[in-house]
Amino acid sequence: MTPATNVADVIYYNGTIYTADAVNSICSALAIGQGYVLAVGSDEQVLALASSATECIDLQGKMMMPGLIDSHMHPFWGGKQLQGCSLHYAALTVEQTLQHIQAHLDKYPAADDEWLTVRAWQRQGMVPAGADMSRALLDGLNTRRPVALFSNDCHTLAANSRALVMLGIDENTPVPSDGKIARDADGQLTGILEDAPAMRAFDSIPSGTAEQSVQVAARVQQALHAQGVTTVMDTRIFAEQLQAFATLRSRGELTLRMLGAKEVTPDSVPGPEDAARAVQEVVDFANQWSDKTWTPKAGIAVEHLKLFVDGVLQPPTMTAALLEPYREHHGEGTGDRYGDLYFTTPVLNALIVECGRAGLHPHTHTVGEGAIEQVLDALELMRDACPGKDVRPGLAHAELVAAHQYERFAALGATAVLSFQWAGLPAVLIDEEREMLGEERFLHLEPAARFLDAGVRLAYGSDWPIDRLDEWYNLQVGMTRCAWDAEGNPTGPRLDNDRDLTLIETLRAATIDAAYMIAKEQYIGSLEVGKFADAIVLHHNLFEQSANKIYQTRIERTLVGGEVVYQA
Repeated sequence: MTPATNVADVIYYNGTIYTADAVNSICSALAIGQGYVLAVGSDEQVLALASSATECIDLQGKMMMPGLIDSHMHPFWGGKQLQGCSLHYAALTVEQTLQHIQAHLDKYPAADDEWLTVRAWQRQGMVPAGADMSRALLDGLNTRRPVALFSNDCHTLAANSRALVMLGIDENTPVPSDGKIARDADGQLTGILEDAPAMRAFDSIPSGTAEQSVQVAARVQQALHAQGVTTVMDTRIFAEQLQAFATLRSRGELTLRMLGAKEVTPDSVPGPEDAARAVQEVVDFANQWSDKTWTPKAGIAVEHLKLFVDGVLQPPTMTAALLEPYREHHGEGTGDRYGDLYFTTPVLNALIVECGRAGLHPHTHTVGEGAIEQVLDALELMRDACPGKDVRPGLAHAELVAAHQYERFAALGATAVLSFQWAGLPAVLIDEEREMLGEERFLHLEPAARFLDAGVRLAYGSDWPIDRLDEWYNLQVGMTRCAWDAEGNPTGPRLDNDRDLTLIETLRAATIDAAYMIAKEQYIGSLEVGKFADAIVLHHNLFEQSANKIYQTRIERTLVGGEVVYQA
């Protein structure tokens, strides 16, 4: 569908408009009609489309660009974190953690059977190094309520005894194939759940009424619009989240373009012969929730299939799958710990080939090079089985890459989906990971430009709420490879194993290249004639700012389909 008129409803002029087209054009004016981009060009060219009814807005030199596309996040989880008990990603001791939780319990009394979920717990950042939470510690809280701490990486849950009972987990619970239910030396539960068991447990905790879920969705889209985000992909989508956003749509209140990746878990696919059935279930789910057509009005689409292939790289978890063992014991020698692959190779191969046949885009959690290799091998089989099929694989995280894998990404048309802020590591973690990996592998820790230089497409995804919602800080780290404080001072050394991304490279990863990965580049991602008018107006011109000031970016206006959905 394209607009039926050349008369502009609104014209923005006298600005610096970055279009993100194929040649990164910059113009001064843009016309919008019926939710579409009608024209881009000079003020003279575009203002000629004005009628007496056209609203003409002088940008006064400000920058305009496509709305951000956050192609890997968990917006509903993030929305829940905007309220309730949060540890705010702080590096806390055990005592401080317990004090914070107890203060919340005392301030907000509730029934004994009402869950307390504590979010933004930075397990890897607890102090001193090696400190951790446990069932026994949480049982010391003055409460009879079930208490669960959900880590900021969404891969660990710590539960008190009441919570474990309500989750149906005890010493007789089978050992899961896709994560860990931790036990001590005596076989007793420690209260720690890792990877998929942690996520399943968190998902099973009652989350409120349907209307409360709608209010979470409404808060989410406003928080994202305030940072310039117009489209997201929820990379672990469920019916609950979709129903909340669909309710907003039915009320005419949906303003965020919502894509989803539906997860297939290892336990749901016992063998490769079950892959076709599992993929068809995702197709049926997608048909139930996806809009049949995309228009300038915000909509919903589920066209991706999510696979958690491995776990987490950082200590103490170290479940990311590696090609060679982790170097444990302060880097002295190598052990026999390779991390975890949650799918067998025959099952993963079958799932990804069936994705190709069904036209679904596989989106994988692949942190270590062992998991990346397994997925690239499967993609090679899929490309051979489905020649010419337009399938857009996205390998998310790719925190540790083997030198030979960049070329394989490019050859297989796989996109690296990166959270740029993960290259902003504190000095202590840089030292730990250097010891854990050794110098040769450390060269390929948190790569970004290495992908681009090998001809691989990059798509940006914040992975919120794994980290706080701060899109422009994340993009700044992509351009600097170090962490920054609120005053704009570096808080750690530069991760000096890759070059910095340029501003254009960074912006493309968060606009047109993210649009390609989610298979919506024909509609969004750039300001080109015939595309939806999803755009943002920035207070500062990014092209006139140094890289270490990008975090200060403020959004003045966010447009979705030409409509103003946020105004500062």
